[in-house]
Amino acid sequence: MFNQFKYRNMKILLFCLSLFISSLCFSQSYNYAIYCKDTLCSEYMAGRAYRESGDKKAAEFIRNELTKNNVKLLGDNGFQTVGISINNILDVELKMNNLSDSLKLGEDFLVTGSSPTSEIEIKNIKPLIFNNKEQISDVKIKKLKDKVLLFNMGDLTFYDIMLFVRSLVKENINPKLAIVQNYDKIEYLIGSSVLPFPVLQLKGRPFKKKIDYLKLSIESTFDSDYESQNVWAVVEGTKYKDSCFVFVSHYDHLGKVGNVYFPGANDNASGVSVLLDLAGYYAKNPAEYSVVFIFVTGEETGLLGSSFAAMNPLVDLTKIKFLFNLDMCGTGSTGVAVINGKKEKRAGELLQKINSENNWFSKIVLGEESCNSDHCPFVKRGVPAHFLFTYGCEYNEYHTIYDNGKALFFTKHIDFCNLLKEFVRRYR
Repeated sequence: MFNQFKYRNMKILLFCLSLFISSLCFSQSYNYAIYCKDTLCSEYMAGRAYRESGDKKAAEFIRNELTKNNVKLLGDNGFQTVGISINNILDVELKMNNLSDSLKLGEDFLVTGSSPTSEIEIKNIKPLIFNNKEQISDVKIKKLKDKVLLFNMGDLTFYDIMLFVRSLVKENINPKLAIVQNYDKIEYLIGSSVLPFPVLQLKGRPFKKKIDYLKLSIESTFDSDYESQNVWAVVEGTKYKDSCFVFVSHYDHLGKVGNVYFPGANDNASGVSVLLDLAGYYAKNPAEYSVVFIFVTGEETGLLGSSFAAMNPLVDLTKIKFLFNLDMCGTGSTGVAVINGKKEKRAGELLQKINSENNWFSKIVLGEESCNSDHCPFVKRGVPAHFLFTYGCEYNEYHTIYDNGKALFFTKHIDFCNLLKEFVRRYR
């Protein structure tokens, strides 16, 4: 009787101890992800682009974390050089009507990243105003040369406007200035080339029919061959070292404009933080198959880092069992979206099955095929892949100065990591 009682107490003690250890591991995982996110979106990183060596600071941080976690580096001590064309906006000043003293760069106004160095002064001018696609398609473009164009967002999207702007450049029709207004929050478009005229972005609708006064000063510099870098690492498998699962996330963001920077907490310090946490986990708990981690640069300038990685892989692409691209993974209260989920249906259904068994997310939605992120260059080379992002109303900042991560709490970080770990364990 005493031995039975002692044995039962020992089982209870061991069970409680396992719960405590599990809870401690979960806490460490969550805290580590928050630490990585906060570091990557700090002012020191300057928006993780190509001013003040923001990309290099981020890549160095990633490499150091991998080394600390005993993850094997690939390439040149983890790095793979990638050439990038970039137009950096060094300084912007705007004086406009009677609002000059109260205008804040990044909040009230911006210029697109492709804007050239410019000095423009406008007084008592009626701009050519565009409110919808019909007005754009009906205009005689030759009349737009050296004019001031005013686009009102609403029926027109920013994509519509920039498509029209680039069509003018193609026809060698260069306005004096293009103004895009009626933003609620201004999103920044990084520049990999230089337009022959600036594009000014304004919050609200300060202009109706006439511009009384506007003075815009821009200093920009173009670098056609900036050297950035991808970061590669691997945890070798216990049984099948030559076959691997691959996790990809882009670490670059929009950088710095004048004296303001774009932190890029959810896009994509969140995805990088998940990868670093997973790398640390697999270093301590290797899977049967090798697990490769690729932190790519140049996503915001057109998937340049992932395109280079896919064309110059440091592992055999034919030996990749499955690839996950993780981008914007700091939420999850509403669920997980799986781009390419319907194309790679067997893998998508396994994710759904794992989730239904564990009730980690309210839903996992399998989406159509799309070439909208860093999975795409690998898919084009025959690699089976999904692009995963979490979503929820708890955080919705994107490409603004407000994506600083202060309210980005990694709502479902543990569940998201567990979903991926279980997939790696079960997918064959």
